[in-house]
Amino acid sequence: MQKQGRALVPFGSGPGVPVVAAAELALAAAALAENAKAPNTRRAYESDWASWVAFCEAQNFVPLPADPEHVTLYLTHLTNFFGAKGKKLRPRTAERHLAAINTTHCAMGLTFDHHNPALVKTLDGIRRTFGKTQKGARALRTEDIVAMCETFSLDIRSLRDKAIILLGFAGGFRRSEIVGLNAEDLKFLKDETLRVTLRRSKTDQKGEGRTVVIMPGRNPNSCPVDAVRAWLNAAELKHDGGDPIFRPINRHSSVELNRLSDRAVDLIVKGACRAAHLKESYSAHSLRAGHVTESLARGHDRAAIKRQTGHASDAMLDRYARETDLATNNSSSSLGL
Repeated sequence: MQKQGRALVPFGSGPGVPVVAAAELALAAAALAENAKAPNTRRAYESDWASWVAFCEAQNFVPLPADPEHVTLYLTHLTNFFGAKGKKLRPRTAERHLAAINTTHCAMGLTFDHHNPALVKTLDGIRRTFGKTQKGARALRTEDIVAMCETFSLDIRSLRDKAIILLGFAGGFRRSEIVGLNAEDLKFLKDETLRVTLRRSKTDQKGEGRTVVIMPGRNPNSCPVDAVRAWLNAAELKHDGGDPIFRPINRHSSVELNRLSDRAVDLIVKGACRAAHLKESYSAHSLRAGHVTESLARGHDRAAIKRQTGHASDAMLDRYARETDLATNNSSSSLGL
C-alpha cells in the first residue's frame, strides 16, 4: 500500500480505482478493535473502570496511569470491605477489575505493571483467604427432562419453552448459544436429524463456528427435533434468514420480533423445574451440565461429548465424571461395614 495525500491507494492502482479515505479506514479499524471483546466483557470492564475511578477520587489517587500500589489497595478494598454495590467481591471478580485497569491502559497506549511483586502477592493472598470451592450447576438428568416435558401444554409459550429445554439439553448448549440462534442456523434433514450451526460461542469469540447434530428422540413427547419444529410452526417463523429463533411472548400470547434474553432462558428452566416438582438449585446451565453428566454415565466417548458441547479440554469433563462416579464407583461399599 502507498499513501497519496489523506487517502490510501491500492499499490499499482490505476485511474478509476476507488480510494478509501484514511479517516474512513481509521473508523473501520476502531470498530474492529472494539469488537475484539465480547459485549458482556466490554460492559463489565466499563463498569469496573468506573469503580476504579470512583475509588481514586475518594482516596485522592490518580487513576491513569495507575500506581500498582494503589491498585493493590483497591483490590484489598473490594475483597476485604466492599465494592461499588456495597458487597465484598469474590477473587475472580477482583481479577476482572484488575484486567479492566490493564486493558484500559493498553487502549490508551500506556503500560501498567500488573506483574508488580506487591500486587501479585496481594492477589495470591486474596485467592487463599477468600477463595471458595467452585460450585457447578446441578445437572438435570434425562428423567428430569422427561418430567419437565410432561408439564407443558400446547399453548405458544409452552411450545417455545419446551423447545428451548430439549434443544439445550440435547445440544449441551450454553444459554447464550440458545438465544443467539437465527433461522438460518437450523437445518432439518431427511434423516430426521437437526443440524445446528453455532456461529459464535463463549470459547469461540473469533466466530469460527461449529456444527452440532441433534438426533431425534425415541419418545415423541421429549424429541428435541420435533419440539423445535413445533415451535417454529406455531410461531410462524421462517426456516431461513437472520431472524432470531427464540423470542419473547407478550401477555397477549403474541410472539415479539426481538431476541429472547439469556436471562429469560434461566427463568424458563427454573419455572419448568418448579412445575415438575424438582429442586430449586437448577439453572439454565443445568441443561449443559446434564448433557455431559448423562452422556458420561451412559458410557459415551469423551471426544464425542466434547464435539457436541464444544469443551476444549477434559478438565470440565473430569469434574462431571467425578460427580457421576461418587456413588456408582465408591470404595466405601467394599469395606465390609
